[in-house]
Amino acid sequence: MSVIDPAPVPAWCSLQSADEPPAGTAAHEESWVLLEVPARWGRDIFDGEALGDELSERLKKHVSDCGSRMLFIRRPGREGQRIDRHRFYLCDTRPGRRSIRVGRVDRPADMLDLDLSPGGHVDGTREVEGPVVLVCTHAKRDQCCAVRGRPVVAGLESRLGNRLSSLDPDSAVWECSHTGGHRFAPVLLLPGTGYTYGPAETDLAVRIVEAELDGRVVTEHLRGRSTWPPAGQVAEVAVRDSGVEAGIDDLVVDIDPDDPHVAVVQHADGRAWRVETGTRPLPPRAQSCRKPPGKASAWVVESLTRL
Repeated sequence: MSVIDPAPVPAWCSLQSADEPPAGTAAHEESWVLLEVPARWGRDIFDGEALGDELSERLKKHVSDCGSRMLFIRRPGREGQRIDRHRFYLCDTRPGRRSIRVGRVDRPADMLDLDLSPGGHVDGTREVEGPVVLVCTHAKRDQCCAVRGRPVVAGLESRLGNRLSSLDPDSAVWECSHTGGHRFAPVLLLPGTGYTYGPAETDLAVRIVEAELDGRVVTEHLRGRSTWPPAGQVAEVAVRDSGVEAGIDDLVVDIDPDDPHVAVVQHADGRAWRVETGTRPLPPRAQSCRKPPGKASAWVVESLTRL
């Protein structure tokens, strides 16, 4: 009798990194600029495939000069391919200044005339009364995001789409371009707060968004709040995981100016914690499905002390 070998496990980067602690792996960005671009995205959103070479270079520089980071977004399905004007969101993640403002432009080139800096004022925008939810589906950047992200978008849309739109017509679930860390796919980003998750399959993604609607933070598979650098992300997650009750903006993180691995987490009620972080090596793994296995490390908490 012949023996049938089991089906091989796909060599996806997200499967190779299933054992990797996620804390400290979110992108470090205080401000996100989201631009609705239904056209095909290249491997890099500024490589010219979607907007042409000249506009891509000018827009990339403008966003960078404003101290923000741009992502392309599109609504799922055929609806996402039919737009009259390009929606954009300006997302400031900083506690005490946090906001999502939405506006529309006739052409992507019109973004060059806007102040895209954190907290910048743009005429014609308004504040969104509800969360904006992003799931990376950037296929040309990494297959994990497309294969594992699209079902999450569909699930969120089915289970929470009506609830979000009832709060605000511009509160919605979007597909988005590469946010960083496709090895954690499916990746979910809440750009109004900066909280980044992965892997976030549909059930977890629904719980994450429901928590945000209630002003809470889920720590399961929390990669960090993009507002802080990696050590700050790790420190905040550690404090929340220690049993401290805290709403979305109740914790503020300061990095020790003399040691980038040390953070002080301050609670709105006056409590504070000193968190020492570090890194430890992991077995080699691919950072992307397009890359061979290489050196890897994970962030860890060395100590957490109440001040």
